[in-house]
Amino acid sequence: MARLRSVLAIVWLGLGLFALVAGSAVASVYSQINLVSDLPGLAQLTDASLKNPWGISRSGTSPFWVSDQGTNVATLYSVNPTTGVVTKTPLTVAMPTTGAMPQGPTGQVNNNTTAFPVNGTTSSFIFANLNGTIDAWRNSLVPNTSAVTVATTPGAIYTGLAIGNPLVPRLFAANDSQNRIDVFDGSFAPLNLGPNAFVDADVGALVPFGIQNIGNNIYVTYAPAGRPAQIAATEGMGAVAVFDTDGNLIRTLINGSTLASPWGIALAPAGFGTFGGDLLVGNFSFVESEINAFDPITGAFLGTIPIDVGVGNSPGGLWGLSFGNGATGNANTLYFADGINGERNGLFGAIVVPEPATVGLLYLGLAAMGFSRRRRQG
Repeated sequence: MARLRSVLAIVWLGLGLFALVAGSAVASVYSQINLVSDLPGLAQLTDASLKNPWGISRSGTSPFWVSDQGTNVATLYSVNPTTGVVTKTPLTVAMPTTGAMPQGPTGQVNNNTTAFPVNGTTSSFIFANLNGTIDAWRNSLVPNTSAVTVATTPGAIYTGLAIGNPLVPRLFAANDSQNRIDVFDGSFAPLNLGPNAFVDADVGALVPFGIQNIGNNIYVTYAPAGRPAQIAATEGMGAVAVFDTDGNLIRTLINGSTLASPWGIALAPAGFGTFGGDLLVGNFSFVESEINAFDPITGAFLGTIPIDVGVGNSPGGLWGLSFGNGATGNANTLYFADGINGERNGLFGAIVVPEPATVGLLYLGLAAMGFSRRRRQG
């Protein structure tokens, strides 16, 4: 009878622990699945083209498109929303090489408008490039394995790209080198929204780094100026501001906190476990490479999701964050792109929420282990 009471006590303790922490940041138990890498054995799929992947985008039915800055291409991956199995789409799209600037696609968007034509036909995917160009692709291009340059800005280094409200087609490019957001109309022509557009005095000397449309507002992430400072940034060296699509500042949402050269940003769906409904921001910094969760209204810090780069590897630059939609990837799974090993290699992975039963068993196991240790010590 005493043994039965002990077993029941363990069970109740485990269930009590689960109930106690299920709604707190302590219960942020997420699992990481490595889908694609250029390093053999690190992920489900090996793809030599996936080097320093930045932006991620998709249409409602397309595979994930990933910007591979290290190889100057975009690669496509289908992820089964039920099994999580990834397959590579045979199409690989090369970006144009222009001038002597650093090359490679960074941010990218799926064109959900009827604007932004290439040779008279609406483009499907649009890319920002480190060489200061905007490049676009559609399947009917000949050949369809290359994008074409549709806009060039002398002196620009584009590190991010967002697309606006489909009813008012605009592109927003984070111009890291010239400390501004460049805006393009539906014909890829530069659009001047005035001297105060996309200006936030609260961010000080930080410069625009990443950019994302969330709920038809434009979220801009800020980092220290220059690659060396961005790589070495520590907590507090970053900001997130929210603007409308005319460039008017709505609010400085986060200034400092746990941000360290933030780039990727996504709003989590309600089904994303403990951080469901929260704003997720990824730190690019090699020193603080992680995903942090914030209250989307107040900007309050809520917790952290670490990234495991694998044994023998080092952080190198966490970039894109994107949720699936149920057709391409699971809608409650966060997909990320990471330029591991100092941006020399790449990882495309997923952060998943364990089933409730799995989490309950975890806490039950912890409780049992604690009881076992107490018995041995006694």
